[in-house]
Amino acid sequence: MKLHIPLAAAFLGISISAAFPARADDLLSLYREAVVADANYLAAQADTQARRELMPQARAQLLPSLSFNGSRSRNSTDQESGSVKRDIDYNSYNYVLGVRQPIFRANSYIAYKQSQAQVEGAEATLRWAEQDVGTRVGTAYFDVLLAEAELDVIKVQRDAYQKQLDYAQKAFQAGAGSRTDIDEARSHLDLAAAQAIELQYRVNYAQDALKAIINRALTPLARLDPGRMQLARPDPDRLEDWIQMAEEVNPQLASLRASVEVADRQVNKTLSNHLPTLDLVAERSKSKSDGSNNIGTKNDTGMVGLQFNLPIFSGGETISTVRQARAELDKARQQLEGARREVSLQVRKEFDGVTQGVHWVRAYEQAVQSSEQSLLSTRKGFQAGIRSTLDILIAEQNLATARRDLNRGRYQYVLSRLRLLALVGRLNEEEIGRFSSWLGAGG
Repeated sequence: MKLHIPLAAAFLGISISAAFPARADDLLSLYREAVVADANYLAAQADTQARRELMPQARAQLLPSLSFNGSRSRNSTDQESGSVKRDIDYNSYNYVLGVRQPIFRANSYIAYKQSQAQVEGAEATLRWAEQDVGTRVGTAYFDVLLAEAELDVIKVQRDAYQKQLDYAQKAFQAGAGSRTDIDEARSHLDLAAAQAIELQYRVNYAQDALKAIINRALTPLARLDPGRMQLARPDPDRLEDWIQMAEEVNPQLASLRASVEVADRQVNKTLSNHLPTLDLVAERSKSKSDGSNNIGTKNDTGMVGLQFNLPIFSGGETISTVRQARAELDKARQQLEGARREVSLQVRKEFDGVTQGVHWVRAYEQAVQSSEQSLLSTRKGFQAGIRSTLDILIAEQNLATARRDLNRGRYQYVLSRLRLLALVGRLNEEEIGRFSSWLGAGG
């Protein structure tokens, strides 16, 4: 019996899928998908490609231009002179081939230099978009993991409260407990259940935010593995060095510096409207019967010359555009200064997030260990009759809080490190891969 090939392939695919579950999405794989699927990044690429065309367009204004004009027609003329009348039908044509080479056009030359600055700004904007897509993917990815981790903590806590409630109810029925123990356990259980609902919403929203970037459904994400995570201070370990790096290479600041140069060139370009222009012009024309008085006459004319133009008065438009361009230049400079200060503030924030995050994570790791030991001791004290159900609930709450704060500390450290690299233009695929190496199995 022969098995149909497509059916066999489908059966084989199902068998392989069953034997090897789908690999969990990790940060590096999602980043690679984002750079080919994220709409914002693709828009930045298209915008940069469009702006690259500004240079050849501006260069064209400095190069020779060639034009050709021609006409051919059938004409009919009625002539009357005294008592003499006659109708004349004739063909005519006129062809002109012209070449123009700008010799002195300050406006066009400045426009070309301006286009170079515009392209440099576009390239810097694209580099910033590359950093931005890495930051957004990383932020969305770890937002999902943090929400899932906090949800897991609440679920464990909810299960513990449920067991405590069951125990309190049985103890009350046996005459060894109190109604207060039941009410306390139920209160904590209801609160944990409400928090679980809220956190599930956060998980769903965070997943949707990540899906919007890569434009597909997610498989279970690879989780952060504390054993692989590298807790280290920034390198270099001086805030001033990071601020200096950001001011020198931050793509956003580079784009704004290019905008300042563009605005400065615009001032010079508007001032150049006062200057004369000089072009070299050459034409070759052929015509026949170009008027009713030249019927049958053919002309073959060549011309080479200089064309000079001097603007004298334009109603004040040039002066107004110069004032406008200077105001735009001042605006661009202030925007650059504002962005420089903001970037410096962001670098300080993320640098502190990394340096303090190292201490935060280590401190909360110790707090979790202490809370686990406290819960164990409280349970033993309860069994010995020296602790109450309320003491156990409080110990459970303290442990859950410590675990939650530890998770937040870890993810805050990761995101601060990621954003710090982006601020100095170093969040590339290699760095994304280093963060991805901190991940373990999927959740």
